[in-house]
Amino acid sequence: MNDAALFDEAFGQLDDDRREQLDLAAASDPSLSDRRARLRRAVSLLLETDDPEPPSDLAARTTARMLRHADEPRILEFAPSRPRMRWVDVGVAAAVMLIGMMSLVPAVRHQQQSVDKLICTDNLRQIGLAMNQYAATHQSFPYVDPACPASYVGSAYVLLNEVGLLHDHRTLDCPCDGEPIPTRGLPRFAELLDQEQHGPGSCREDLRVDYAYHLGNLHPETKRLIPLPFNVENRVPLVADQPPFRLDTAKGSASNGGVILVGNSPNHAGAGQNVLFTDGRVEWRRTRWVSSSDYDIYLNQCDRTGPGVHLQDAVLTPCVMRFRD
Repeated sequence: MNDAALFDEAFGQLDDDRREQLDLAAASDPSLSDRRARLRRAVSLLLETDDPEPPSDLAARTTARMLRHADEPRILEFAPSRPRMRWVDVGVAAAVMLIGMMSLVPAVRHQQQSVDKLICTDNLRQIGLAMNQYAATHQSFPYVDPACPASYVGSAYVLLNEVGLLHDHRTLDCPCDGEPIPTRGLPRFAELLDQEQHGPGSCREDLRVDYAYHLGNLHPETKRLIPLPFNVENRVPLVADQPPFRLDTAKGSASNGGVILVGNSPNHAGAGQNVLFTDGRVEWRRTRWVSSSDYDIYLNQCDRTGPGVHLQDAVLTPCVMRFRD
């Protein structure tokens, strides 16, 4: 028998059969009999006694207890009215933000460099398309006779612009060097010629762009400068990021040009240079070496800033220098 049967009996809800079973169980179990008796007494007191009277000293004891604990802090007083911010918390938060920013800046910078490098590659592809269209019409890539006063290498881009093949002069700006080219665009060739006749070397600033161009080759018999032909066998470098160079700015030395310095192009901080070939492809080169027949795309086989000694000997020269024999 469980306690539910004891409660049912105490409240008069137990039927005869279960009461008989409870009697038999209590007769054989002294502890059950004791619990049965105590429950009957408790229930009888609960049912038969009137409302109990509170102790006579309950009010006095309650007042004394309240006075005794009046000065003690209550539980709500332990909770601060607002969270306290310590300087160490501020320092930790600042350190986390600083570390996050320091790890983010190199990633953003690397991403921007990758985008600029792709723009540089696309610039060279557009230049290559214009160059090949010009060469297909004239059977040679653009050049200016060294005897012309405005025989700067950059005049080749002026010729492309005048025939409508170079649609935007900003194509000649490599974004990787961080220095934009002049915004006024390329001048007309007649303007260059007139300006150069009045002041030798004065039009160099108008031709200051970021890509070096093929200087041409020496004729095998006459040893005179000839432009790179359109139907040249094998591919050769045609345009590239300009090399490091020092311009000869001494008075009366405008015809001398300058010298090519050691190292890769400064356009990409010396890491290498993009090179456009005559077949229109653009390749990234970490050195100035291209092939066994062209050890330096910025110097000829005689290690000079002059025309190539054969068709595979490409010499790419800054645009502010001159075509020369």
